Amino acid sequence: MLAHYWALGLSLTASQEEIRQRYLQLIRTHPPSRNPERFQQITASYEALKDVRSRVESAIFGMAQYGDFELALAALVQARAVQRKTPGLQTLLAAEGKATMKGDGKDG
Repeated sequence: MLAHYWALGLSLTASQEEIRQRYLQLIRTHPPSRNPERFQQITASYEALKDVRSRVESAIFGMAQYGDFELALAALVQARAVQRKTPGLQTLLAAEGKATMKGDGKDG
């Protein structure tokens, strides 16, 4: 699953616009007439990452496959923030920290 990111030379936190720009750049430098296999790899990776849902799946399953659950969670939160047009990872983690401080079990 992480091969999609690696094929395009992107990090897991790349924005949708960064993914699109990188795809356009790569298909210009690797046209199908010169290297059809590389072109197919680039196109398949872009198709997998251009949709937010499939991007989330790629990030989660890819990171979980390598045992890096913290990075998988970060990729999930980032993708959900993009999908919902909400604040990014740092804001959500800060809000989560405040929520755990409020609910620390010291009622009354």
